[in-house]
Amino acid sequence: MKKSLAVLVAATAVVVLPGTVAAAEGEPALVHASTQNSCKLNIRAGADVGSALLHTLTCTNYTTCVHSPERDLPCGQVVKGGTYTCVGSDGKQLTDNRWAEVLWRSPQQSFVAVGCAAFRS
Repeated sequence: MKKSLAVLVAATAVVVLPGTVAAAEGEPALVHASTQNSCKLNIRAGADVGSALLHTLTCTNYTTCVHSPERDLPCGQVVKGGTYTCVGSDGKQLTDNRWAEVLWRSPQQSFVAVGCAAFRS
């Protein structure tokens, strides 16, 4: 009984609440809206502003990137698609065509505009 209790206590000691630790290396990041864009980030069915709008993320709700982070790409591989404009992380107007694939309506593809998004590991 004492041995079982010790194992249970040891296992309990390593339990971590969600969101309190950065994702392990190689795990996809979480994506959400940035404050620079009024906490709104559209998830679209394609890599273009003309694609169907599936959902609008806020600063407090997230979805997961499909690909793992790479160098300067927090959501991994990007897709070149339609051009969009928004406020970039530096607070300046941005025009870009990079889109990140996210897990919104799996298995259908879903995308967010990389330059308008905020990322969390």
